Amino acid sequence: MIKTCDKSASYLKNLLLDIYKCQKPFELFVINKKPKTRMGVYIVEKCRIRVYSKWDKCCPLEEIAIHEYAHHIHETEKRRNKNRRKERAHGPEFWRIYSALMSVAQRKGIFTDSFIADIIGDT
Repeated sequence: MIKTCDKSASYLKNLLLDIYKCQKPFELFVINKKPKTRMGVYIVEKCRIRVYSKWDKCCPLEEIAIHEYAHHIHETEKRRNKNRRKERAHGPEFWRIYSALMSVAQRKGIFTDSFIADIIGDT
């Protein structure tokens, strides 16, 4: 059984849908653990996003969720090469989608990154 926090999962899912309304439904779970090698994961076959909540000290959960959501959009809407095994998971298409999502999140005030606020702020 996966330990989840429904309130955080629904908050993150609504945040993602406010950034971009994807064409294919997905599930989002917030898992109360901290694996050594990943902050989140997108399970292609199940259209499922997992965000590991114990990484929140290192990285905002919103940023992790947006990263995994970019994988969902890439896989379900934007993938050009239908043979996904021949393409890297973090290839150029993925990073373009992720950047677009982060840009919208920043513009809408949904996510603020203080590290780059001076670069993207109004001048």
